[in-house]
Amino acid sequence: MTIAMAAATTTPTSRALALAITETRLILRNKTVAVSSVLLPVALGVFWSFQFESGGDPARQAVSITLQLAVAMTMGLYLTATQTLVTRRHTRVLKRMRTSGLSDRGLLAATLAPSVVLALFQLAVFAVVNVVTGTPLPSDPLPLVLAVFGGLTLVVAAALATSVVTPSPERAQITTLPLMFVMLGVGVVAAIAPADGWWPALMVVPGAAVGDLTQLALTGGAWTAGAAGLPAILPPLAALVVWPAVFGTFAARRFRWDPRH
Repeated sequence: MTIAMAAATTTPTSRALALAITETRLILRNKTVAVSSVLLPVALGVFWSFQFESGGDPARQAVSITLQLAVAMTMGLYLTATQTLVTRRHTRVLKRMRTSGLSDRGLLAATLAPSVVLALFQLAVFAVVNVVTGTPLPSDPLPLVLAVFGGLTLVVAAALATSVVTPSPERAQITTLPLMFVMLGVGVVAAIAPADGWWPALMVVPGAAVGDLTQLALTGGAWTAGAAGLPAILPPLAALVVWPAVFGTFAARRFRWDPRH
């Protein structure tokens, strides 16, 4: 099936599904993407699961799980989604598909859906590995669930925004690096940082909320008093709302359907 065939189906839903299936096949057939966005993140996540065996220490558990979340979200989703958007724009596929009967949002959702599914698959693999290695279950699963879905929303919005400033598919390897390094680094720091002092200020950095929520999930301190006497879960939740909104607003205003030269 080709992308052109995806446009030939009869209803918007079937067109979107056909496009998503096509994108999945294209991702899996690309050896570079398959290694950098599928195999490497899984290998790193499994390695970290054994490297940070906790022995019952919530701090080590938080670091391991935060790294797994960050690598799946950045390498598995953010990088893949950005490359996909820029490549389809560069080859004028996105512009042609706007005549297929799909709305702009539907077209972008279908294009990015395989990358989201890929990241969720990686997280599922990590969950199984963590169970096998004896990682205890979170004391409070809610913050971890929020970290997963909030983090996925963050990197999808970031991919849309990054595609705006990425002139070619090759440059996506470079333009995505800053956020990837930031999310991996600050996520780990937030996962081990105490809830008092100046550490809550880390929430102004994209991705820190994922590490903080992971820590709260494992320690069970989500509803204890934190900064300004507010529940500790509120600052990272606010960050996971604000940052996707910032990236999404930028992408909505500046997104380009034509190739950049």
